[in-house]
Amino acid sequence: MPIPFILGGLALMAAGYGAKKGYDAHEKNEEAERIVRSAQRRFRQQEEELKKESEALNANLIEFAEFKLSIFTTKIKNLVELLNKCKDRATSKLNHEKAIFTPEEIKQLENAVSNSLEIASGLGKGITSGALTALGAYGGVGLLASASTGTAISALSGAAATNATLAWLGGGSLAVGGGGIALGTAVLGGIVAGPLVAVTGLVMNSKAEENLTEAKGYRKDTDVGIEKMKLSIEGFKVIDKRINELENIINGLATRFDNIYFSIINTRLLEKTNFCQSQELVQLMEIGKSLKIALEISLLDKNGNENKNFKQEIERIMV
Repeated sequence: MPIPFILGGLALMAAGYGAKKGYDAHEKNEEAERIVRSAQRRFRQQEEELKKESEALNANLIEFAEFKLSIFTTKIKNLVELLNKCKDRATSKLNHEKAIFTPEEIKQLENAVSNSLEIASGLGKGITSGALTALGAYGGVGLLASASTGTAISALSGAAATNATLAWLGGGSLAVGGGGIALGTAVLGGIVAGPLVAVTGLVMNSKAEENLTEAKGYRKDTDVGIEKMKLSIEGFKVIDKRINELENIINGLATRFDNIYFSIINTRLLEKTNFCQSQELVQLMEIGKSLKIALEISLLDKNGNENKNFKQEIERIMV
């Protein structure tokens, strides 16, 4: 066979191989791009879902905080007035059991009522949504907690109130060994916005095989991020459910409280000399104590995770 013919055949074979190799590389690059586009699309969709759910939870927590404020400014306010009228009875032992309220608890409730009235009258001037979110999520913070200066957080306003709340969430000020405002900001940010999930971009190079491998790794990292966001959304739903559960319990207690309280008012029992020894007062104090416990229950721990003791704390008031 002539040498030119042989060389020509080899050239054609080489060209064919080169064409196939180029085609394979093109296919792999296209597959890599499809993988990346699909991963990015799913990631963006999950981010939008996370944002929607976190905004809904934040709104729910703020609404719950305002609801709790209304209980403090009405039911607990009325309770404190009666406790002060009958302080000896309120702090004495009943049926050889411990007293329903200690003097310290009565003072705590007085402060809570005073602070809640101040917050309620100034919701539009100085109380931030972040502080209300914290109040909704963390029981009595902002009402019963104090800043590092000893001042009740709710007696503060504007930046001072926000900073004190954030420092409380951070375990206290740096001066007392806590994480301070920085840690509190991270905790509250985790509550409101969910996890920060970052997936780096992917830049294609000229090597198709490496592109495909990198794209599959990118997809895996994205899937991990998506799962984190899904878990966070599930956590949001748990908190939403608990808000509703706790609100229903508080509403039920508030209704029972009002039934007895207005019966006392309408029958003029409050004006009688033996009121402080009445069974109605004892019932009112017992319901009031349950209300206090319910209002102080936290939905989250200080790491922004669900309160693992929530059910046990609920059981304390289901009497």
